[in-house]
Amino acid sequence: MGVYSEMAAELASRRADDRQQAEEEQAKALLSQMQQNADDSPSPSNLKADKKAEEDRKRQEHEQAEAKRKAEWEARQRAKEEAEQAAWENAVAMSDDEVMAASMKRVGDDSERLTRRNMKQCVTEYIQTLCLEDVAFARNVMYPRKNMANCFRYINRRALEFAQQEMEDNDVKPSAEGYGTDVPDGLCYQWAEDYFKDMNAKEDRGQEEKFVPKPYYGGRSSTTKKAEKKKAEEKPADTPTEAAPLDEQISFDSLGVSA
Repeated sequence: MGVYSEMAAELASRRADDRQQAEEEQAKALLSQMQQNADDSPSPSNLKADKKAEEDRKRQEHEQAEAKRKAEWEARQRAKEEAEQAAWENAVAMSDDEVMAASMKRVGDDSERLTRRNMKQCVTEYIQTLCLEDVAFARNVMYPRKNMANCFRYINRRALEFAQQEMEDNDVKPSAEGYGTDVPDGLCYQWAEDYFKDMNAKEDRGQEEKFVPKPYYGGRSSTTKKAEKKKAEEKPADTPTEAAPLDEQISFDSLGVSA
């Protein structure tokens, strides 16, 4: 019995030692895991760095998208300029008879889209006559940005300047009733001729476009971004106003000027 008791006691002691060792190893593993988790958890500085990296990525994506959009816009502008240049070179290459016929047709086609019949017919016939008499003038009429709608806008602008100068000369103050004056027919014809000779007329420049970059709204709340985007859309773009359609009413009525 004594021998068996000693063996049982020794076995129990070994089991206790093994259990204690296993518990110690388990505690060490748990402590190591806790330390590793603590090392892996993001600190405030790490969170800030991650946020900055994400913001930089979004800004870079925005800049790349803007660069692509600008490149596409520039490509469209080049295509438009090349088309205008090709049309101009084609007009320059025409024979005298061809350019006279083409310029008269162009003036007639443009004028058909206008509505002020009396004024339209008189000025159109005058310009067509000049096309037959002066080949160089006929080529000017064929310049891609020239058209009769802009010609009448040019005349309207010069008529307004004429009326304003007449008011100053006569010491007439602006009033709610407006100011009426007669513009000599000869002046209207001369202004129409001047328009086609002026290759830098303001009325033609109104067809130019500018690239408007879009602002980057990253790093702010969605509400703030939506409000700023809406405000930007409502603000008039700083680009030249495009010319109104050719079929608009063109007359001196709005100026209080008669021709």
